[in-house]
Amino acid sequence: MNLATKYMALSYSVTMDSPYSGGSMKKTTTLLSSLLICVLLLSACNLPFGYTLTRVDEQGTPNATLTALFDTSHNIPATITPPLIATSTAFIPTIEPATATPEPTATETATITPVIIVVTATTAPTTAPAFRSNAQLYANYLSTAPVQDGTYAEWVDKTNKYTMPNFAWGKANWVNHADLEGAFAVAWDSTNLYLGFKITDDIYNQPYAGGNIYNGDTVEILLDTNLLGDFYTSSLSADDYQLGISAGSKAGDIESGAYLFYPSNVAGKRSQVVISKQWESDTVYRIEAAIPWSLYGITPSAGMRLGFAVNVDDNDNVDSYKKMTMLSSAAGLSVFNPTTWGELVLVK
Repeated sequence: MNLATKYMALSYSVTMDSPYSGGSMKKTTTLLSSLLICVLLLSACNLPFGYTLTRVDEQGTPNATLTALFDTSHNIPATITPPLIATSTAFIPTIEPATATPEPTATETATITPVIIVVTATTAPTTAPAFRSNAQLYANYLSTAPVQDGTYAEWVDKTNKYTMPNFAWGKANWVNHADLEGAFAVAWDSTNLYLGFKITDDIYNQPYAGGNIYNGDTVEILLDTNLLGDFYTSSLSADDYQLGISAGSKAGDIESGAYLFYPSNVAGKRSQVVISKQWESDTVYRIEAAIPWSLYGITPSAGMRLGFAVNVDDNDNVDSYKKMTMLSSAAGLSVFNPTTWGELVLVK
């Protein structure tokens, strides 16, 4: 029997057996007793820490529940504040009312200027070689083509005049300026290269024509049409030209003419070269020539640089079949080595 049952039995016993109670008194007593029992029961059910009062067993040892209640070995503080127990609360999301997404408005933005990196070629820039040191000559442009009359008198003041003071061959055979001396003028236009010569020669001798004219008294024009392309090439190539011009004989039995010696694969007479001549005296003669640029296969332009030299051949021995002396505009000239030629610049 538990404690509540015992109290109920006690209450009932008191109510029934009390001799001092009347009928109504008995009812009142019974009601109060019942209320007291209920209070005691409620108090028993709400003991601290959830412990309940139990009876002592037969050996007088307190029940483990009561022992725990009064045991001070656990150092339970006098006042215990129950720990705060977190309770889960259902999360109710806050729902924002749907609103229209505004269109983005134009804002001022920074202007980015692209940086352009220019990659240059890794090859070295083409630099024109230095001028030939042995002769640097200039040909002026003629707006009016000169009259071919054997003399440069009417156009020499419009261009430049040069001499041929250098020995290219036969210095030992040369006596003095009366023996052999030469001067020339050079000019150009879009059609021709113009040359005018004044030669002093005490004995004029030209018994040859065609490919043998160089063995008599004659003039030669050397031209390298690709000077910058083979500036350091010391052998003749297809762009190197050797042209001989002869005044023919004084008697007229051998006509004047031009002969291309080199390139040798196209060697031969060049009738397109216009030649005129004058016998100024027994020891002075003049030659004027208009050489078409087409003979050289090039189109002239202002500033064009050409390998260039002019020579005069002399043969005073009428019984000999070879020249005795050759004078040149270029110092140290070798006909077969273009790097020893001079240079001509077209000026406009």
